[in-house]
Formats: sequence, structure tokens, C-alpha cells
Amino acid sequence: MLLPESPRNLPVTLENVHLPESNLRELGGYQTTDGQIIKKGLLYRCGHMSELTPEQKDIYRNLKLQTIIDLRRDDEVKERPTPQFAEEINKHISVSDPDNAFAEAAARAHEPDAARIILGEAVRYYTEIITHNIHRYIPVMEYIFNPDNLPLLFHCTAGKDRTGFVAAATLKFLDVPDEVVIEDYLLTNELLQERANERVIVWRERLAAERGISEDDVDPESLQALKTLMLTHRDMIQATFTAVADNYGTWHDLRRKALGVSDDQLEVFKSYVLTEK
Repeated sequence: MLLPESPRNLPVTLENVHLPESNLRELGGYQTTDGQIIKKGLLYRCGHMSELTPEQKDIYRNLKLQTIIDLRRDDEVKERPTPQFAEEINKHISVSDPDNAFAEAAARAHEPDAARIILGEAVRYYTEIITHNIHRYIPVMEYIFNPDNLPLLFHCTAGKDRTGFVAAATLKFLDVPDEVVIEDYLLTNELLQERANERVIVWRERLAAERGISEDDVDPESLQALKTLMLTHRDMIQATFTAVADNYGTWHDLRRKALGVSDDQLEVFKSYVLTEK
């Protein structure tokens, strides 16, 4: 059975988490390879924000955001709209194909060896971010690497896949070490594990009702396969790292050649978001 890894071996802690239920956390606090630190209060990531309590909305309001980037498809935005917290700009930039790749993968949960199959589909998705879909992220990076848009938050629905890639790329462009970037990506598991477990219970009940069987007879492999789609796995983000190396050589070559963020732009951005230790 495939289980998502738990982070915590490296300097990735819950100190960066502002609201676990929304996977709301910041990129501030991480150290770069040359010893600088990403400033707190400038770069945030999360999942959807359509079901926040008044108290939770205050947490977002207190971030004093200048810009929110919504990475979701049109149908996701319509189903779960993002509230307005203050005077921030909410920019919708869908980075997804019209088809929902993860919904298509979930449809295979009934197949034998489903957990392995679905993990394989997820790995392919993360590879194709680089090989097929990187152009979709050009306007995202234009917003992120413009200091006038800070403080800035980017998000998708769960805050793990599309958001996970944007966070990883941003951290790599700031020269955060690979393992710290990967551990930050895997932190989603700690924050969303309880929700995933609750969803598994609902799925078990639904599958049992659909098939006319007892809940005990629902194939645990199918449930684990569905849970794989709700959480993160090292193989997923590692596929992106591998695709970057195979197709561009380095993350900075990806930045220059595929995303249009120049060295000069990066240096200006660094002057705003990095500080000496």
C-alpha cells in the first residue's frame, strides 16, 4: 500500500502555517543556498477559501494581501468562489487543461492495483507540467516576480498540486535547497491528513451503497487510491524535478527559457524578498 511521506526532517515546520484547514502557509523563513532568508509576510499559498468562518476570514484579512492568484479552472472558481477580504486584486489564471486529469484518474480507483496506477497518473501529471503545460504558468510568474504585487497569495482547490508546483518553482528560483523544497511540498500531508481520512469514510459509504455491499467489503486498495489523489507523494514532485533536469538542465534555465523571468527581474525580486540571516 502506498502511503504519503511525512515531512519534518528538515527546517520545514508548522511555524509557517497560518490556517491548517485551508493549507494556508507562507514561503517566508526558508534559507537559500547562499545563507539568505526569505522574508515573512510576502508570499503565501493555500487551497480554496469558499467555506471560511468569519474568524478565518480575519486571518486572511490580516495578511494585508495585495494580490491573490487563482490557479483553478473556470468551473472550480464558479463552484467555490474566492471571497474579497479587503482591496486586494484577485487574478484568475487557470493553469489546467479543460479536462480534470485528477477526476479521470479517480475513475480508475476500481481497477486492480489502483493505488499504483493512480500514483503513476499523478506522476505523469507532474511531468507534463514541464513537458506540456509550462506555458500556462508564464502569467503566474509575471505576477509573482513583480514586487508591486506583494504581499501575494496563490492557490488552487486543495493547495497541493498546481499550488505545489508554483511554490516549488518559486523556492527553487530563490535558490532554496531541493530537499527543503520537497519537504515543504510534503507538508500538505500533515495539514490535510484528517480531511483525507474523513473523505475516505464518505467514499467507503458511497461505494458500498453503489455496489450493494457492506462497508467492510469495500476494497481498501480503491480507498487508498482515492486518498493518494488527496495528498502528496515524493514521487510526484520528484517527477517535476526530473523533468526540469531532462528538458532544461536547471531550474534557472527553465525560468529564463520557458517562463520568461530574466536574471535582472529575479535580482530585483530578491532584493525585496530576501534578507541576510
